[in-house]
Amino acid sequence: MNVQMALEESSMHKYAVKSLVQAVQHLSLARNIETVMHIVRRTARDISGADGATFVLRDNGMCYYADEDAISPLWKGQRFPMHSCVSGWSMLHRESVVIEDIYADSRIPIDAYRPTFVKSLVMVPIRSIEPIGAIGTYWAHQHLPAEEDVIMLQSLADITAVTMENIQVYNELEDRVKERTRELINSLNREKEMSVRRRQFFSMASHELKTPLTSILTSASILEDYNEGQYAEQRAKHISRINASSQQLIGIVNDFLASDKIEEGKTEMVFEFFDIKQFATAVIEQMDSSLKNGQTIRYTHRGDTTIVLVKNILHNILLNLLSNASKYSCEDQPIDLYIEIADNELTIQIRDQGIGIPAEDQPYIFNNFFRAKNTAGIEGTGLGLHIVKRYMELLNGCVHFSSRDKEGTVFTVRCRGRQ
Repeated sequence: MNVQMALEESSMHKYAVKSLVQAVQHLSLARNIETVMHIVRRTARDISGADGATFVLRDNGMCYYADEDAISPLWKGQRFPMHSCVSGWSMLHRESVVIEDIYADSRIPIDAYRPTFVKSLVMVPIRSIEPIGAIGTYWAHQHLPAEEDVIMLQSLADITAVTMENIQVYNELEDRVKERTRELINSLNREKEMSVRRRQFFSMASHELKTPLTSILTSASILEDYNEGQYAEQRAKHISRINASSQQLIGIVNDFLASDKIEEGKTEMVFEFFDIKQFATAVIEQMDSSLKNGQTIRYTHRGDTTIVLVKNILHNILLNLLSNASKYSCEDQPIDLYIEIADNELTIQIRDQGIGIPAEDQPYIFNNFFRAKNTAGIEGTGLGLHIVKRYMELLNGCVHFSSRDKEGTVFTVRCRGRQ
């Protein structure tokens, strides 16, 4: 009889060792806590011959019964204070707990155990230094497990601790890889965008710079053949062409510089107090030489006349919008400029009677380098309105427009002055 019992115990021990080895193999492949709990609760029952097993996690001073495998329900999903349950005692004292009779041990909260099948239990901490959880095994009859069984359970708990730490490291590394991948993708996208912008720039620059340069060179060459007396009118005409083309080149270069400063966040933001009527009149005078024949700017002002804003930015915004109004309007067509300051809010409205913006192009009109389909043959970089929008963002303002193809456009900008 003793021989038979010894053989059975030996067979059970071999089975327990085999189950533990298999658990080690499976845990080495686990990548999340759910998989770990599934493996551990099943293995805990196999190696101990228990009627139930629980997986408990330490959670901000509470024992969280995260998972279980038992002949009837225990406490899955419930939380108990560390000082009021056996799993908490095991974690706080960092040692295994073996209880043959739960009704004879003061560490047992009898009211919590009475509705269950449990008569005996073993609880082992997951990690001996600062335990992060516990593994519990339960029997429906009084049972005193062999010392080897408790050692096996503690070994399972130690392996579980290493696995959970590895998962944490793995997840951190995976997060870093994902973050690095996102950074690389964003960097590649930015590089692609910059590559597209460079191609757009060189394509546009080769075309837009060629026209005024050719005009300047041609007029300068012709001037060499004219003397002041006989050809005074022709000389004046070509000098005017040179001036206009030079202004066009300056405008193109200024647009490039402004766009570059905005993208790099280097735009100067110096707020100053100034008279808006004097400011607007100076811009209109600056525009005078570049207006088409018969074009005039009709300026109307209402409200206060002074405000605190970034004057150079406002100058570029107004110059861009007035230049567009002139460029996309015919000769002899007036341009209306309306400015109002009320309650420290500046409103600028520019209305033209030009070619307008086709409806299908309107959603893209503020995009970098975008030009509407009806602007073919009219000089332009496609930067102006993009710059205006970005400038208004810097001023915490807004810009919007209304337009009809061949009927003209109205641009409105609004922003508040500093107090």
